[in-house]
Amino acid sequence: MSRDSGRPAGTYLAGWLFADLLLVIVLVVLGSEVPAAAPDPRPSPTATAAPDPSHSSSPSPAPSDTARPGGLDPVTASVGVRLDPDALIAGRPSETAELTRQVTEEIKRYEGRTAAFVMVFGTVRSGGAVDTGRSDAYATAVARQLPQAAPRFFPPYSEKIIRGYHDSGQAIPSGTARIELFFLLS
Repeated sequence: MSRDSGRPAGTYLAGWLFADLLLVIVLVVLGSEVPAAAPDPRPSPTATAAPDPSHSSSPSPAPSDTARPGGLDPVTASVGVRLDPDALIAGRPSETAELTRQVTEEIKRYEGRTAAFVMVFGTVRSGGAVDTGRSDAYATAVARQLPQAAPRFFPPYSEKIIRGYHDSGQAIPSGTARIELFFLLS
């Protein structure tokens, strides 16, 4: 007995393709389901029991209805510094002190906050064009110095938390480092 009933072979494949796509959609929907919140493990107070003055227990605080989930604040802040890139890359103390002065001045408006994640974008030009290698080195040199410049504001240096990149924007002057700040939600 032959399968050929006058229909092209593509019709059979279309059915299997449809079934596979339906399976993928089901998996995506199930994978994107948000789990239900866990029930409150604290027992609810009963109205029939009178408080016993012989037991001294402090009342537990009521959960806040305005509690926000943790994570990074989606609103970022940006500060900028202008330095001699080669002097900072070489570790010249005068340039490190100038970085500290400029950063301290720029972050004053964020008093009381702490940066959780920092991206530094450096620009160094050679003959009018952006030198991506030196720009990366400059941004990394700035990133490494930030925790020493303002230890209460910046997290300890780690390439996972504070990272340098080159910025090849046409209008950005050489020696500029733009520091993009991400704060924790509070």
